[in-house]
Amino acid sequence: MVMNRLKVCIFGSVIGFINGIFGSGGGVAAVYFLEKYAGIEAKKSHATAVALILPISVVSAVIYLFKADIMVKSVLITSAGGIIGGIAGAFLLGKVSNNIIHKTFGIFMIISAVRMIMI
Repeated sequence: MVMNRLKVCIFGSVIGFINGIFGSGGGVAAVYFLEKYAGIEAKKSHATAVALILPISVVSAVIYLFKADIMVKSVLITSAGGIIGGIAGAFLLGKVSNNIIHKTFGIFMIISAVRMIMI
């Protein structure tokens, strides 16, 4: 299913808004939109969402850097581990079935939702 440019732009705006407001979460929305409305299979939608979130996150980070109190030292230390984990995850994605990806992703979403509700 090929989406028209207006739909893609609207989805991109929603994804960017979610990512900008919550500091994350845009990737979750991107995966959902890519699978449900663009008909892209799980592995490709997850990989595409990561590539999509990078420029959105960079723009948000620059704005936050000038308008918010960011703990730069924590960002740098956490980013080092995140880069290592991102590399490992990217290589692992190609070896895991779509079914496992969906279930694992769902479990993380449920854990995150419960944690947020409990806070």
